[in-house]
Amino acid sequence: MWKKFKKSDIIVGLICILIFSLAINIYSIYKIENYKYRIGQESYIRIQDIKQRNESNMEILNKSSDSKNIRNEEILKLYKNYDVMSSDIIELWQQYSEYKDNSITLLSKRIETDKIIQNDINGKIKEYIYSTLTKEMKNEKSKLILKDDNLMCFEAMDEMSKKIYDYFNEFEAEKLKGCSDKDKEKKIIKNNYWIDMLNGIYCISDDYADMQWNIESAEN
Repeated sequence: MWKKFKKSDIIVGLICILIFSLAINIYSIYKIENYKYRIGQESYIRIQDIKQRNESNMEILNKSSDSKNIRNEEILKLYKNYDVMSSDIIELWQQYSEYKDNSITLLSKRIETDKIIQNDINGKIKEYIYSTLTKEMKNEKSKLILKDDNLMCFEAMDEMSKKIYDYFNEFEAEKLKGCSDKDKEKKIIKNNYWIDMLNGIYCISDDYADMQWNIESAEN
């Protein structure tokens, strides 16, 4: 049977198979890169959202820590910010998981952790703030006087927000110095800096993983 085929025909056939395989590989790489870029864009938006909400929280927390009291409207604003930040963090971890599953191990960035769920500090703070606000409204008080456990919780929140704020500023000064907002976005997506930022936020919040947020006493 093979005698019916000329040597040139066999060579042409092999070349066609190689070209077809190469085309499939190029298309697969293109699809993966497009997928990773889309994840990068979505992650960049969430990172920026966390940064802006953290700055808003920092302003409120700094003022309330100094005055040792906080109005209910400001507690509600903190609650809304931490609620969204908690959702953003969860989504970022999910996107990181997808990124990791669709990347070549040796060429992809990795975050070394097995405590992601326990590290949901924003979620714990959100629960604490909710129970605190509920208690104040039941008592028909317009503001919370910060003392004892509540003061300790608010000081911890204030400290953490400042650390995250400083981290973002230091990261931008090191990696994104002189870039316009548009260039920053492109560079963060291209270099997967959103993963570094997620890791930075994780490392800071992990320092507060064992913090007791006074949820039970706030509900009583």
